[in-house]
Amino acid sequence: MEFIILLIIILAVLVLPLKMAAAMMGARNTGAFYCLFALLLAVFIQRIVGSMIPGVTEEWGLLIAIPLAAIAYMLVLGTGFLKAIVIALVQGLITIGAVLLLGGYFASI
Repeated sequence: MEFIILLIIILAVLVLPLKMAAAMMGARNTGAFYCLFALLLAVFIQRIVGSMIPGVTEEWGLLIAIPLAAIAYMLVLGTGFLKAIVIALVQGLITIGAVLLLGGYFASI
């Protein structure tokens, strides 16, 4: 039971920020399953490109990950590439904020 609750919390922390960012930027497909599929496609694309480029530092990896995630968001969420980059950045900021809030809450318990 605890595993299912943990899985739901992890999915909510990953999918809801993308859903909120996509809705803010006016993407056509903002459903939860579209956002989940966009995240899975972004991870798949990043794994493929990451295996092609050996020895990438953390800073360069972040600079490569944003446009790759934007390509996945562009394809699945039905938006332009520049809007998809902004969606990726806003999603990252919302996710960081949500993780800090949840971490602070669970640390205080």
